[in-house]
Amino acid sequence: MSYPHAARMRLALAGLLREMRPQQWYKQGVVLLGVVFSRHLLDPAAWVGALAAATAFTAVAGAVYVFNDISDVEEDRQHPTKRNRPIASGQVSIPLAVAFGTLLAVGGLALAYATDVLVLGVILAYVGQNALYTLFLKEVAFADTIVIAVGFVLRAIAGVVAISVRLSPWLIVCTFLLALVLALGKRRHELDETGGPKGTDENDGENTRESLGTYRAGAVDQLLVVAAATLLMAYALYTFTGTDDAMMLTLPFAFFGVFRYHHLVHTTDVGGKPEYLLLDRPLASNCALWLAVVVAVLYDLPAVVGFPGVMP
Repeated sequence: MSYPHAARMRLALAGLLREMRPQQWYKQGVVLLGVVFSRHLLDPAAWVGALAAATAFTAVAGAVYVFNDISDVEEDRQHPTKRNRPIASGQVSIPLAVAFGTLLAVGGLALAYATDVLVLGVILAYVGQNALYTLFLKEVAFADTIVIAVGFVLRAIAGVVAISVRLSPWLIVCTFLLALVLALGKRRHELDETGGPKGTDENDGENTRESLGTYRAGAVDQLLVVAAATLLMAYALYTFTGTDDAMMLTLPFAFFGVFRYHHLVHTTDVGGKPEYLLLDRPLASNCALWLAVVVAVLYDLPAVVGFPGVMP
């Protein structure tokens, strides 16, 4: 008689892990940007602080996902894919989800406080903006995408304050714009997935939440182009005005990455699943090359290996 109970427990535990959205943990990589761009890549103490902040964000974000799914359970049950989520499908009971979400929140906030009180402040701001999103802003078109972008910015800020370095305005601007591009790509995919409106008032009732009924595919396409162009302009200005002019060498990779993403949004379903972007080989290779050039420039690797003067 114990086997069915054990099987149910394993099923519930697997559901709780899925509720934490492991596929979304890549977002915490933004926390590590401060280590790279502040030239602390080889500083073990900086990595300890940044990884602690990333772990705290992972736990708190997991709690946010859990409580969002509890709040949206009825809507999710009407969604073609979200109805398979553990809470919506009944794999995880709501009382168990509440207990698990509370544990994640308390643990994450405690770790944030132990890392730095400023990290705790940033994560509390993240919790606050997500509460506003769940209660109000998710039903307001375009405000919902901006909230998503702000969440990425808060991650970047947490990574900076965790290692006590100067916060660059370029990090904020470029992170916000990149996240905005990803959020608009996701909204574009959702319109296709739910049969949402594409310039008319048809199918409004088929959308699973009110804000999608306000979006129009044509308008989202235009805004995606605007956001992508602004991102490239901001990144280009950063490379021109930063501490090292050689950062301009990374521009071709930035342009290719944005162009490739725009292509994938309109030819595949990757817009709705940005966590799978790096499964695209051209994009993954481009990102690896971009990072390699960034590290080579910021850490003056040509001079380190005996070729001074290669980088200005």
